[in-house]
Amino acid sequence: MTDSTAPFAQARYQVRFDWGAAGARRIAPGAHVVVLVDALLATTSVVLAAEAGDPSPLDGALAAALDGAPIDDEAVVIAASLRNRTAVAERVLALQEQRGERTIVAIVAVGGAVASGATDAADAADAPSAPLAGIGDQLTAGAVVDALIALGIDHTSPEAAVACAAYEGLRKAVVHLVGASGRGAELAASGRRAEVRLATELDVTRVVPVLQGDRFQAE
Repeated sequence: MTDSTAPFAQARYQVRFDWGAAGARRIAPGAHVVVLVDALLATTSVVLAAEAGDPSPLDGALAAALDGAPIDDEAVVIAASLRNRTAVAERVLALQEQRGERTIVAIVAVGGAVASGATDAADAADAPSAPLAGIGDQLTAGAVVDALIALGIDHTSPEAAVACAAYEGLRKAVVHLVGASGRGAELAASGRRAEVRLATELDVTRVVPVLQGDRFQAE
């Protein structure tokens, strides 16, 4: 279990939020569900593949986020995007009802150098910080928290509450903000504008990709 005295573990809260591999190591211990968010574009790609009935390997940014994180063997690892954020929240609620007790959720945004395209140490040194590179991740994580709160899973850490407030306050502008962010502009300039558009569609699928072994499978 998480050391409840660790100041950044968010251990007293049911819904937690942090960034990257270091964040996963802080908040994943003791969590029953780990929700990964890399809106532009890793988890969106996983969700889109699942919508088509195809599994996705655990690799790249998502594998890096879990590297070294002390996740319980029975924990459920889910890929979330704006496309399936309500379905993800409903899956968490169903798991809680099955368990018959409070289910702890750790939401991890990948963000950072991996998301901004850094390929080596020099690139990483110049890459935006995780929150700057991951504006889409923060809004998407906040959207998941918002959906959880709507279902009564509302004991949120301050970090999760701030992400949720960002989403709630900017709800009507999320599509524009994600697309116009540095990462969105970077992808659009490389010919991936259509993928950015798909990443900003809200609640358009019931598919929830769950990690089974080393692959995400739709459930």
